[in-house]
Amino acid sequence: MNTNLLTYSLTLAASLFCASAAAQTFPTKPIRLIVAFAPGGATDTFARITAAELTRALGQQVVVENRPGAGTTIAAEFVAKSSADGYTLLLTDLSTHAIMPSLYHKLGFNHARDLIAVAPVSVSPLIMAAHPSLGVKNAKELIALAKKNPGITCGNSGAGTVTHLAAEKFRTRAGIDLTSVNYKGGTTSTVSLLTGELSLIVNTIPAVLEHVKSKKLVAVGITADKRAAALPDIPALGETVKGVDAAVIAGVLAPANTPRAAIERLNAEFAKAVDAPKAKESFLVNAAEPLKQTPEVMQAALERDAKTWAEVVKVTGVKLN
Repeated sequence: MNTNLLTYSLTLAASLFCASAAAQTFPTKPIRLIVAFAPGGATDTFARITAAELTRALGQQVVVENRPGAGTTIAAEFVAKSSADGYTLLLTDLSTHAIMPSLYHKLGFNHARDLIAVAPVSVSPLIMAAHPSLGVKNAKELIALAKKNPGITCGNSGAGTVTHLAAEKFRTRAGIDLTSVNYKGGTTSTVSLLTGELSLIVNTIPAVLEHVKSKKLVAVGITADKRAAALPDIPALGETVKGVDAAVIAGVLAPANTPRAAIERLNAEFAKAVDAPKAKESFLVNAAEPLKQTPEVMQAALERDAKTWAEVVKVTGVKLN
């Protein structure tokens, strides 16, 4: 055999062996899963379920740490500037992450360059809910009321989040005037709605569903074209206003240059975690569906979504101070 060819073959074999060994040995210490939202919302709920599953599968503790605020940029910047070793991960709403570059022009990190896809977790529509005192039961009634009384307050999980942009999308498509009120997490906006400080919110389903069931809040509709099989009694906003679909897409990102072996191991384990009984139960209750994609497919989807949301930002005219 040619000496150069033999050397190349041995080098390639050694590289493949090292990559395989790295994938098998990772992780060797606890992993931090940074969640970009406050406790209690959909993303946080799914984070804790998958973290428990990963802890069992990996043999290392996966610790959930909430860092909400600034439209998820606080958590994203923290992870982007962390060591690229696979031990600090970001679990965020990928829709909000895709919105980020269109709204924030002076970030302390580069959205596209500094973070890379690891694994998706789930996709779930949002829900618009009203305080009973508003006196509406569906989108048609809300639109009629808003046209007579412009400026109805509508809370969201944070400026620049998908809940914020979904409300703006509905506002422009319905041709009404709503006043956005930005919070730091879905739990706080829900509390304000329950106390009557707000008239409306767009939020994750887990944050409001129990209050809807107990009649403390009214479900105006989910942000989808059709009703969710798990929640057939809640109308879809798309039944009244077309083109208002929006969803929480929970997914995991890592600092750029994270070793490929670590990303592949994590992607495989997250894919298993979303099939766990507790995960399936949570997804069903919250009208969510598990997602499984390779890092490459997920990365391409992020890039497409960034372009889509850029158009929504432009049309709605949303601006952040």
